[in-house]
Amino acid sequence: MKRDLVYYYDRPLNAVFSAFVQAANQQFGKNCKIDQGKTISFALNYSFKYNMNGGMVTAHFMPYADGVAVNLRYTIVQAFGARYKAHAADLTGYVNNLLQAAGKLIELDIKLFLKYEAETPSVGPILVQSQQTPYVPPEASGISCPRCSALNEKGARFCVGCGFRLLQDPVCKNCGATLSPTGNFCPVCGTKKS
Repeated sequence: MKRDLVYYYDRPLNAVFSAFVQAANQQFGKNCKIDQGKTISFALNYSFKYNMNGGMVTAHFMPYADGVAVNLRYTIVQAFGARYKAHAADLTGYVNNLLQAAGKLIELDIKLFLKYEAETPSVGPILVQSQQTPYVPPEASGISCPRCSALNEKGARFCVGCGFRLLQDPVCKNCGATLSPTGNFCPVCGTKKS
C-alpha cells in the first residue's frame, strides 16, 4: 500500500531537510538513506501506536512557492488499520518544533517531485546511522548552535536542530534592561541574574 501526504513549509530547503533527517534518525525511523536536498528514506519501526508492522517512508523535497514542499510517501506492509496519517502528524509535529514553523497540508502531485528530482543533479545517496546530533547538509553555512552544533542560516533566531534560541540578548527578568554578559546583577534595578 502506498499513501502520499504533502506539506508546505515557508522555510529554506536546507533547514527543512535537516529537520526531517533529525526527526527520522532520532524519533521516527532508523538508518536514513539520503539523496542530499531531494529525498530521505527510512524504515518504519514496528509500532502498536500506528498499527504498522514495517514498511518505509520516503520524503521527497522540492522548492515550492516561497518555501519547500515535502511529499511523505508511505509504503506500508500491513495495510489494514495502519495509521500513517497519525505517524505523519507526529513526524511533522516534531519537525515543526525544530523549525519553529507549522507545516501546512497541501495537495500536489507526486509527479512534480519526481520531475524535480530527475532534473536536479544528485550528490549521491548517503546512509546516516541513527545518531544523537543532527545531520547537517555539507553546503549549509551560517551560525553553529552551541547546544547541538547544527548549522543554521545567518540571522536565524532559533536552531533548526534543537530549537535552542541562538540570538540571546540577556535582559533583566524584573525590569527588562539589557544585562552585561559578564555581570551578575542588573545595572538598573539590581536584580540578580538567573
